[in-house]
Formats: sequence, C-alpha cells, structure tokens
Amino acid sequence: MRLKLSSGEHIIAAGRPHARSLWKPLVLAGIIGALAGYVIGWLGRDTLPGQLAEWSPYLQPAVFGLAVLVLARYCLPPLLRWFAGRIILTDRRLIQRQGVLVRREHEIALAAIYQLEIRQSVTDRMQRSGTLILDLGHGRIMQYPSVPEVHRFRSMVVAAIGQLPLTAMFDGVDMEGDRGYDYEGRDDD
Repeated sequence: MRLKLSSGEHIIAAGRPHARSLWKPLVLAGIIGALAGYVIGWLGRDTLPGQLAEWSPYLQPAVFGLAVLVLARYCLPPLLRWFAGRIILTDRRLIQRQGVLVRREHEIALAAIYQLEIRQSVTDRMQRSGTLILDLGHGRIMQYPSVPEVHRFRSMVVAAIGQLPLTAMFDGVDMEGDRGYDYEGRDDD
C-alpha cells in the first residue's frame, strides 16, 4: 500500500527499523540448518543399525520438514515484521507503519511535537541507532524504537519542524501574513 500524500507534501526520509532485531532469528536459522544437515547426513550413512537403516528414507524428509516448520514458525515472522515496518518523515508528519497481515499505521503531525529525546544503550551507540521519543504534551509520549542513524534522523525531524509555516495553527496569530492591522493607533476604551 502506497503512502497517500496531501498536495504539496513530500517525503524527506523513509526507512526500516534497524536490522539488529534480526540477529536472534538468524542465529536460530543457522543452528536449525546445521542441526538438520547433520542429522540428515548421519541418517544417510551406510553403517546405520538395521531398523534405523530401513526408516532412513522416511526420516530424512521428516527431519527436513521439521526444520522448515521450525524456521517458518520462529524465523520467518520476525523477518516479515522487520521487512513490513517503515518509519517515514514528510514535511508535515511522522508516520510509523507496522504489520504484515494486519497493518497498523500511526502518524503524528510535526506541529504536535513539543520535544524530541533520544535513548541509546551501549550497543545502540555502537550501531548508531536508538529509540526516538516524542513528547506530544499532556503526558502523551510516542516511541519509535530501533531508528537507524537516530541522531541524523532527529536532526531531519527538527529541521522539518523548523520549516513549518508559522500560522494560526500554532498560536492563533498569522505570523507570516500582513493583514494591515494597526495596533498602535487603537484606543482601549
């Protein structure tokens, strides 16, 4: 599903969450592949005991099928979640998309952001990623975990907020337009 932009809106940055969330499924896939390969190779030996040698043509595909099922259950879903996840910054809003079968999309107008904070662990700093925390005021906090190049992304968000027009949406006064009002000559009576 493509992102629908309003007229005049353009994308500044778009990307996936940091790939560090894939290390556990990748390690598990390596272990499952190595273990299944070993068992299939061991079952293919000529020196198997009698009963096991008779069942070997059936056990080898069963081991392969079991390995595929374990990979499909524990390794494929995190990969699909990562692949379907997106963080999109436009010149008007910040959008987070998640989900494969059920898509969840959360968007925040840049004008609603009061404060930006970055939270990084030691491993986050080594990978130049982190969690971007948005303060929306009135106790509303939004977190974007695993943002790659989090400091650069935060700078882009701040720059996009700085480019927003100063209009009535912010403080009730049109800061850019000159309406010809003369406040100095008014009488307060």
